[in-house]
Amino acid sequence: AKCKYLAMSLYDLKVHGGSGPYYEFEGKEYDAVSLYNVMIEKYTGIAPMPDSFSAASWFHLMMGYDAGYYGYIYSETFAADLFSKFEELSRENKSVLDVDLGKKYRDKILSPCATTDGEVMLLDFLGREPSKDAFLASRI
Repeated sequence: AKCKYLAMSLYDLKVHGGSGPYYEFEGKEYDAVSLYNVMIEKYTGIAPMPDSFSAASWFHLMMGYDAGYYGYIYSETFAADLFSKFEELSRENKSVLDVDLGKKYRDKILSPCATTDGEVMLLDFLGREPSKDAFLASRI
């Protein structure tokens, strides 16, 4: 399912970034249906059912996200990085339900909400630049 999520995000970027009705992928041109099926099979290893187009029931694709579906995965990258601070506690034989770290999370991430730039909040909580490492490790 995780690979399908990525495949769908890449498909979304491809169709919203092109002029259609044909899209180039790996040196070949495809219509929207064929492109979806080829990308799903490439990134998941599972061939779609013949004569099907499951993207037709994918509401996000046509509701104005306009190549924004990848945002879900992008936000998961930050969430995994934030949680990695809690996981560090478990490697030290401490509880991930640490009161001090929980308060820091509340104060640095939840409380400022949209009044502070997201990158500033991440830097403030993490004490370093955000990283994709925790997200990638969770996908292996």
